[in-house]
Amino acid sequence: MIHYLQHNHINKEKWDKCIDTSINRVAYVYSWYLDAVCKNWCALVLDDYEAVFPMALNSRFTMYYLYQPFFTRYFGIFSKTKITETLVNVFFDAISNEIKFIEINIHETNKFERKDFQKKERYFQFLNIDKPYDKIYQDYKGDAKRNLKKAEKNKLKIIENLAPQKVVELFKHNKGNQLKDLHSKDYFSLQSIMNAANTNNYGISLGVTNTNNDLIAAGFFILIKNTILFLKGSANDEGKSQGAMYLMIDSLLKNYAQKIHYFDFGGSSIESIASFNNNFGAENCVYLQVKKNNLPNIIKQISGKK
Repeated sequence: MIHYLQHNHINKEKWDKCIDTSINRVAYVYSWYLDAVCKNWCALVLDDYEAVFPMALNSRFTMYYLYQPFFTRYFGIFSKTKITETLVNVFFDAISNEIKFIEINIHETNKFERKDFQKKERYFQFLNIDKPYDKIYQDYKGDAKRNLKKAEKNKLKIIENLAPQKVVELFKHNKGNQLKDLHSKDYFSLQSIMNAANTNNYGISLGVTNTNNDLIAAGFFILIKNTILFLKGSANDEGKSQGAMYLMIDSLLKNYAQKIHYFDFGGSSIESIASFNNNFGAENCVYLQVKKNNLPNIIKQISGKK
């Protein structure tokens, strides 16, 4: 039986155990991560946490809607056993009965064939690193190899255990003008994710400095079990021109080759970001954005949601 649980009724110990043992585990859906991006997240839970579906709800004009929070790629069903199309339909029926506007991304293991939702393909990049570093490097494209030579020529250095605040500050400075939808509260959430990851011993925080010890690039990564997730990172103009981000990613691939299975680039459908990730030999993986709007017509007109 599926239960709808408000935030204060969720057993987070059982929740995280379900995620830990799920066949499609990702960092975004651990309770500590969800707490950082959506304080009052709620969930659908099958039986005694056999499968779970996290939900971020907001309201407007007295109507609740389901949305995808910043810094989460997707939600969906997370289960200890195979996720069937029937199970997907049962969960989405439960959601649709209660919520009139839904616009979320779902994990690629959630087989979704429903006709009552709009669907759009999105992409992220993923790399198998369960092999010797030399084999990984062989699959680097020319751009990656050239940028690594630039980094070596410019004597760039990797620094470890960079404070999350420094990573976020550099990200905001370098990307803030491009990412108009991000506001102060969102940068606060991003730093909260990093702090929580560090508290749980999952965080990896790296910086790149030039010969003057100036910070020219920084990134934060989350290592859980057999996968590293690239959460966020950026480089300033000097860092971009000298291959700083390439050096940072390469250092992780070198350090964790054969020790874990996967490097998850966090990924993007944005061509320039996908191209950077693909330069390391990463493959594109498809997931779905799904949308359903059963709002009354007058609310659609007022809210602008179509």
